[in-house]
Amino acid sequence: MNFLKLIRKMKLNFLSISLLVFLLTACSLSETKKDNQIDPRIKNEIHTLNKRIVDGLVENKIQNILPICNDKLRDRKEEIKRLLQMIKGTIKRSDFRILNEYYQKNAAKKSIATIRSGNGNIHDYQIQYDTRNKETYVVVAYFEDSLYQKSFTFFYGKHNNVWRLTNLQAGALRIMHKDAVDWYLQAKSEYKKGHLMDAMCHMVLATQILSPVNHIWQYKKEKEIQSFEQKVTKQTYNKYNFPHTIDYVETKPVIFRVYSQVIPEGCLPLILYTTSIDLKNVPALAKECKAMHEKIGELFKGIDINNKIIIYRPLKHIPNGTDTDNKYVFMMKNKESAN
Repeated sequence: MNFLKLIRKMKLNFLSISLLVFLLTACSLSETKKDNQIDPRIKNEIHTLNKRIVDGLVENKIQNILPICNDKLRDRKEEIKRLLQMIKGTIKRSDFRILNEYYQKNAAKKSIATIRSGNGNIHDYQIQYDTRNKETYVVVAYFEDSLYQKSFTFFYGKHNNVWRLTNLQAGALRIMHKDAVDWYLQAKSEYKKGHLMDAMCHMVLATQILSPVNHIWQYKKEKEIQSFEQKVTKQTYNKYNFPHTIDYVETKPVIFRVYSQVIPEGCLPLILYTTSIDLKNVPALAKECKAMHEKIGELFKGIDINNKIIIYRPLKHIPNGTDTDNKYVFMMKNKESAN
């Protein structure tokens, strides 16, 4: 099970709810500092705490994390344990990177504070989070990886002059070093060329990582991305009317789904299809797959140009969620790939 599926399954949300209510007064001055604007003394204090938490995540040591948590988050230690178990062995301390960090004072309005990346580019985002603290600090970070760049966002609040972790969010920031906006731009380019299938597959990736910090993260282009994904998906399914029978192959295999498979070899299209051939008859399956692959670029325009390899998985029936049907696949190279 990959990291995204685990995140969706766990639905982790460590929201801290304090009994103390902070009310902004007319004389309160709001302050937000980002990255190098932050007082080095405050930054060093947070980095010391954050290093202990990161060590706990990497080493699967909850005892590193709990002392830094506020009371409400500490009470939910079982959820933290599940997070640690979920990521065990998947992250390295040397791969930890900070994307942005923010210090805020008197920034909350009705207990909701907002931070904005403010980079002035298409990757701009904002995060809205719950807080009852006068002073807050947010570290937006991730672990570098060749496939999924896992995101961890740490929320701190200062109470009685002591910084405490009040919230921790886990997700995925990028897939193969591309964030949601990058995949969206790639899909738009493919769509303009009439490469519907690749565009749809890559828009699925874009929507999967559209909220790296769950529902509280919002890209500036979020609505635009969601609208385009709906448009491309509708057009693709209207055109191919899945399940789609491959008439140019004698055995008439039926394609019922195509999506992107993220593996070390790259982000590749995976074509799922049903076949009338016995799944134990590998030579016959290979012959059928080869015949299907020879004209796949005519069926799905651009798929043979945009991808070095296409993965095919034959099945006897469309899975219903409990099937343990064939698990092996055919990986077919493309002669005309531009990648």
